[in-house]
Amino acid sequence: MQKTIDQKINKLKSGWYLWFFPVFALMLAGWLCYDYYQERGPDIKIYFNDASSIQAQKTRVRFRGVTIGVVKKITISEDNKDVIALVTLQRDAKQFAVDGSKFWVVAPEVGFKGVSGLETIFEGTYISVTPGKPDGENKLEFRGQIGGQSVESVEDTVVYYLETDNVESVSEGDSVTFRGLKVGSVNKVTLSKTAQIATVQINIQGKYTRLVRTNTVFWRKVGIQAKLGLFNSEVKINSLDTLMRGGIDFFTPDNVGEMAKSHSKFPLSPAPAKGYEKWNPKLEFP
Repeated sequence: MQKTIDQKINKLKSGWYLWFFPVFALMLAGWLCYDYYQERGPDIKIYFNDASSIQAQKTRVRFRGVTIGVVKKITISEDNKDVIALVTLQRDAKQFAVDGSKFWVVAPEVGFKGVSGLETIFEGTYISVTPGKPDGENKLEFRGQIGGQSVESVEDTVVYYLETDNVESVSEGDSVTFRGLKVGSVNKVTLSKTAQIATVQINIQGKYTRLVRTNTVFWRKVGIQAKLGLFNSEVKINSLDTLMRGGIDFFTPDNVGEMAKSHSKFPLSPAPAKGYEKWNPKLEFP
């Protein structure tokens, strides 16, 4: 009996090292988990109109070339209108999860104003960010944009809707101009539920909302405008950017209407109103 007990004890002593490896593995796994959560910052949601260029576990969030987070998951909003990128920021990047931070997707873009985003050809598309105010309130949900070297935050703009039966040269990201000055951009282009009209959502910078009145006229910009007659013909060629991308222009008649409320709807005309060149409304700013 004693001999059997001694044999078992000797067997356990000789095989004690076999327990070392699973214990070491558990300790290592625990340390890695602890280190991961120590380095992990807040989880935020970024809403986009489209996420075709964003990939879960691959698309990085960068600030001045430094990676500060990664897209963990991509989902659809409950109303099916937006795509949500679930992003985990690093612990030392929690200052970006504040009110006023701006996020946009950087992708290759070629235009007459230059070439941008070429680094994404080799490194892949990424989300760039500019931080909000240092003393801003904590925030976990943001509205992002696709493209643009200097993105205008939609939080600093007012939304209006334009309705037309044909958008033709208008697409997301196009400029909205007044007297040739860019005052906003096209944020979204959608079809109505019955597919009878197209709705163009534009975002006008807050400081220019006084330009939009109840009788303001919007029209699609075209690259070439021609007036042909038997003895008098006129051809007007707009900027090269307009030739390539189009966009929207607007103006207000001399009999200025009241300021249009946010989310007001306007018809989008295929061409400017007749005689609009003679309009010269007085629109005072505070």
